[in-house]
Amino acid sequence: MNGDGNYEYWLERSDPLVNTILPGTGVSLVVNFGERWAAGRSLATSAMLPRLAVFGPVTQARILRVGTQVQAVGAVLLPPQTLGAFGVPPSQLVDQIVLLEDLWGRSNRERLFESLSPLQLRQRLSTLGRTLVVRTERLDGCDHFGHIASRFITVRQARVSIEEMANRYGVNRQQFARKFSAATGMTPKLFARVTRFQTLVQALLSSEVSEWASVAPDVGYYDQAHMINDFREFAGSAPTVFFQPHDETADTRTLQLRGRPSEWRRSEPEPDSERRVARKF
Repeated sequence: MNGDGNYEYWLERSDPLVNTILPGTGVSLVVNFGERWAAGRSLATSAMLPRLAVFGPVTQARILRVGTQVQAVGAVLLPPQTLGAFGVPPSQLVDQIVLLEDLWGRSNRERLFESLSPLQLRQRLSTLGRTLVVRTERLDGCDHFGHIASRFITVRQARVSIEEMANRYGVNRQQFARKFSAATGMTPKLFARVTRFQTLVQALLSSEVSEWASVAPDVGYYDQAHMINDFREFAGSAPTVFFQPHDETADTRTLQLRGRPSEWRRSEPEPDSERRVARKF
């Protein structure tokens, strides 16, 4: 965990988190100063991405190719802030990657890129953040209902029912669902599931693989099977398969699954019984 309270991971080139866009509830603005990126449902369908792009809320994982040199900064907004920052509701950006100039116009896009280019990394991050804050505040574009409701789900780690939320705001279930979907781009149930999935990813990254069975109830899953099924649906494979290094030359039969995912290394083959236990997730 870094100084501002957020998790930070240093990843190898073959790490799947570098090569995958995972489901998430936020809306991101990414500015790429290095080699062009490509993204798609598969390698065959991937397409080049613009240097300044807005990534909407993600419900389905995508493959991401970032090239040999990565020089990029980004900022993530809560969905209710999207209207103020980009002039469109989050519902129009779900599973979309949009050119920033389509939302801000070419002159504003070029002005932002030119202001960031000569700066160092941390200066780029702070300048980008200030730009979005000013734009959001100036347009008073935050949906306060959506902000509070989505924040409540996040803080409760998705352990809340739609009925409870509706009662909290004095509306019926259907009214709450409509207002929430308009503010976030997702139904309350899907938003809660994606929020829980994101919590799970962080928990798995920071836990020993031998302890993963005990993670499920801690992050709101009924049991281990429920956790694995949800992870497979959102990430495309079970956790021990997904977190293996994406190295085409690797022999997965000799992959050692011990410790945290960042510590997994290829070694001499283990006895079959040990390998089966390690791969049960």
